[in-house]
Amino acid sequence: MITPLKQPIVFELEGFHVPPGYSSFLFFLALLNYMLTLLGNGVVACIIVIDKNLHRPMFVLICHLVACDLIGATAVLPRLMVHFLTGQKKIAYLTAIAQGFCVHMYGVAVQTILGAMAYDRILHASVKQGRGDSVIRSKAFQTCASHLVVYVLYEIAAMIIIVTFRFPSVSQNIKKFSSILFIIIPPAINPYYLRTGQ
Repeated sequence: MITPLKQPIVFELEGFHVPPGYSSFLFFLALLNYMLTLLGNGVVACIIVIDKNLHRPMFVLICHLVACDLIGATAVLPRLMVHFLTGQKKIAYLTAIAQGFCVHMYGVAVQTILGAMAYDRILHASVKQGRGDSVIRSKAFQTCASHLVVYVLYEIAAMIIIVTFRFPSVSQNIKKFSSILFIIIPPAINPYYLRTGQ
């Protein structure tokens, strides 16, 4: 017989080991990162929505990437800020499920969107390439290069996660930070790499 779970279920998170006196500084860094993410991605989304010339497939994909970045950052950074500021390491069951769902969907969606963006640019370049214009090819390469940089950032973050967990001598704080690196850094810098060359 299965016993039902008793509510409320609360998980105790390991969290970061924050040396005394550094919690305010780390909170400020996380807040700055979150504000940069909200501002940069919000500006990109507003420009695409307002400018009718940008209502094309590539910019729709960029809007999806912006929304994805906002969801991913919002799933992790506010909780991280609470941890740094108050030292609270408990999370409710439903909150943990929602956070896990958002983080995993973020990872899948970002990879899918970046792949679709690269495919769109390749198709666009191959259609234009029929004319043999080297300027068009150069512009297409610049566009693909910026998307490639964002993709490589995600892959580097994933590689750091794998490498740090292979070495037991690496500090726990570094392992924990590397495991959320892919959701902290790229959403904050995506708006600055998403040049389309158009």
